[in-house]
Amino acid sequence: MATERLSEAGAALRRARDRYRAILAERNVAMLLGAGVVSELGDWFNTVALISLSFLISDSALGVGGMFAARMLTRLLAQGPAGTLVDRHAGRGLLFASQMAMAIVAASFALLVLVPALWILYLLVILLEAVNCIARPAFMAELRAEAPEDQRAAANGALFASATTAQLVGPPLGALALGWSGPVVVFAINGVTFLTVAFVVARLSGGLRGSPRGRPAAGPAGQDALPGGEERLGYRWLLRRQDLTLYILVCLSLALLVQATITLFVVRSYALGFGDGGVGLFYAAVAAGSVTGSVIAGARAQHAAPLYPAAVAMGVCAAALAVFGAAAAAAIAIVALIVAGFATDFYEVVGLTYFQGTVPDAVYGRFFSVFLLALSAGALVGAIVGPILESALGVATSLAVLAAPAAALALLLLIMSKRWTGLDRGLSG
Repeated sequence: MATERLSEAGAALRRARDRYRAILAERNVAMLLGAGVVSELGDWFNTVALISLSFLISDSALGVGGMFAARMLTRLLAQGPAGTLVDRHAGRGLLFASQMAMAIVAASFALLVLVPALWILYLLVILLEAVNCIARPAFMAELRAEAPEDQRAAANGALFASATTAQLVGPPLGALALGWSGPVVVFAINGVTFLTVAFVVARLSGGLRGSPRGRPAAGPAGQDALPGGEERLGYRWLLRRQDLTLYILVCLSLALLVQATITLFVVRSYALGFGDGGVGLFYAAVAAGSVTGSVIAGARAQHAAPLYPAAVAMGVCAAALAVFGAAAAAAIAIVALIVAGFATDFYEVVGLTYFQGTVPDAVYGRFFSVFLLALSAGALVGAIVGPILESALGVATSLAVLAAPAAALALLLLIMSKRWTGLDRGLSG
C-alpha cells in the first residue's frame, strides 16, 4: 500500500515537472515570466526607497501613510477605466508603452533628492500607480494570449510562485541597495526593471505588431463579439455573471481578512512570545505556503468543475486565519499561516485559470481589473477594521468574525459551482 502511494506521488511529481517544462519551453511565455519577476523585484526596491524618503521628507510616519494612501486611492479610482483601455487597445504596443512610461516616472523619483518636496513625491506616486493600473492587466492579457490554453494553469502557477519569491527577496535587497548607495541608485534600478520588461515585450516573436500563436490579429477597437452574438457590454456584462460575481465577492472578503490579520501580526507575535521578530517569521510562513500553493495549482490538470477546488481553498483560507488568531501554541499558529498562504495562491491560480478560459478576450482586461479592485478594496477596509475590532473584541474573536462571511461565501460558491454548466452560466436575462 505504501509502495503504491509512493509510486502515485512520484508519478504526480513527474507530471507536474513535465507541465512546467512544457510551459517554459514556450519562448514568449518564458520571456514574459522572467520579465515579470524582474518587474516585481524592481517594485519592491521602489517601495523600500519611497518609505524611507517619505519619512525623511515629512519627518513623520504620517508622510509614509499618506504615500500608501495615495497609491491605494489611485488604484481604486483608475483601475476600472484602465481595464477598459486595455480591452479597447489590447496588444503588445500598449504593454510596451506602459512599461516605458513607468520607467520614466520611476527614474523621475530621483528628483526628490534635489527637491525634497512631499507634494512632488505624492504626484509621482500617483502617476506611477495610474500607469501601473494599465500595465498589470495588459501584462496578464498578453500572458494569457501567449500561453497555450492547456498550459495556462502552469503559466499562472509559475507567475504567482515567482512573484511570492520576489516579495521575499525584494525588500531586503532593496534595503541593502538603499543603505549602500542611497535612493537615487534604487530609483534608477527600478527604472531599469521597467525598461527590461519593455525590451522583452519588443523581443517577443513577431515584435510589437505580432499576434500570439492561435490568436487572430485584432480588429477595430471595440468590435469583438461576445458568446451568443451579444454586443459587448463591458463591466455590466461581467457583473451579470454569477460565477464571476460570487468569486470576486469571496476574494474581496478574504483580502479584507488577510489584511486585517497582517495588521494584527505584531499583536500575535508578542502573545506567542516571539517579540518583534515574529512578524518576519509570520511573513515567511505565509510565503512558504504561497509558493507551494502556486506550484501545485499550476501543475493541476483542468478540473471538470474548475471553481470547485478554488471554493474549497477559499474556505480553508478563512478557517486557517481564524485558527491563527485563536492558536495558543506558536507551532499551530505557524502551520495555520502556511496553510492560509497555500490556500490563497491556490484559489487565485485556479480561479484565474478558470476565468481565462471562460471570459472573452474583449473583456479580459476589465475582468482582471475587477479582480484587482476587489483585492485593493478588501485590503483597504481590512487595514482599518482589523485594529478597530481588535481593540473591542480581541484578536481571536475579531478574526473569527471577519472569517465567518468569507467562509459562508466560499461555501455558497462551492455549492453553486456544481450547478453551473456551459460557458454562459450565470447570465441573467
